[in-house]
Amino acid sequence: MAQKALAQNMRKKKSVSHHILLVGLKTTLSKVVQNGLQEDDFILHEEFDLTKALKAIARLDISLVVLDQDTYITEESLEFSKRCTSVISHPSVILLTENTSIDHLRLLFQHKVHDCLIKPFKMSELFDSIKRGLEYRQTHIYGVKDALTGLYNRYAFKEILRQEIERAQRYDRHLSLLMIDIDHFKRVNDMFGHLIGDHILEELSRVIQSAFRKTDTIARFGGEEFSIILPETTVGHATLLAERIRKKIEGHDYSRFIKKERLTVSIGISNYHTPGRKSDITLIHSADQALYTAKKEGRNKVVLSR
Repeated sequence: MAQKALAQNMRKKKSVSHHILLVGLKTTLSKVVQNGLQEDDFILHEEFDLTKALKAIARLDISLVVLDQDTYITEESLEFSKRCTSVISHPSVILLTENTSIDHLRLLFQHKVHDCLIKPFKMSELFDSIKRGLEYRQTHIYGVKDALTGLYNRYAFKEILRQEIERAQRYDRHLSLLMIDIDHFKRVNDMFGHLIGDHILEELSRVIQSAFRKTDTIARFGGEEFSIILPETTVGHATLLAERIRKKIEGHDYSRFIKKERLTVSIGISNYHTPGRKSDITLIHSADQALYTAKKEGRNKVVLSR
């Protein structure tokens, strides 16, 4: 009975907090929005600086942006909207404006703005738009997010890696990549079943997330393999981070899922500045080769690509 109750409890859908970013809203309107959403599962953030707002979108995994266009020069707000929707896991964007020009509205929707409310508007219209914007984003986010762990999927990971390689090349910056694979995961599935295996993947993804920076990109590369992009990170620092996560995973308590079984990982590291590694394909291949070496040499270890 206890095992049955545990399984039923683990099947329950987790509550998801949506991060909403208010950009350029006047104090009165901002307070009304916050009061109207305070009883729902939302986390609200405010920002006036457009550059800082763009950085917050990726860092906080913003689901929806409410932008008051009239706070800024039109060209600035349009560029901000365009860059919002160019983010891999882009948020829904709701734009508030007094500009009723047909050409202006057409331009907004070319920039993939989810909705545009013409001032003055009813607050019920804004709240309804926020609800629809979040629903739209939720149905489309699985194009870039792994449904089980909530991490980026393989497609999004490759897109982000290409962008980071371009940035490292343009500014001559460091960039490292980790490939992480759970040791003997097939044995876990065989002994405890795939339902428990899925919960182990969820649990391990949370452990990984807790050990890295907001600027790092964590993805489920496939099966029991995870990948982590480390911008501005030297080989030495990447090795320290990899050792830290290896030890953290080994020391984590998984007993509520797999009793006394221990869980370990093997990790391969590659670095953009290593001679000859100038593309996403070679960077991934080099980290994979290092991971294979770690498996071959006994598992539960970190190996740097040579």
